Amino acid sequence: MDKAKVKMVIRFLKRLQAEKICVLGEEEAREDNKRIQKMIKDIEHFYEAELE
Repeated sequence: MDKAKVKMVIRFLKRLQAEKICVLGEEEAREDNKRIQKMIKDIEHFYEAELE
């Protein structure tokens, strides 16, 4: 996956986190957002060379 696609996926996941807070509220979205944040970190780590 190229750099632009990786960044697009990460931006989408970050917007998803914000949307979950808006829809579910901060408390109910907390666990989902932790999982999404872990996914973001995994993607960044996996595609680290392409993001540089």
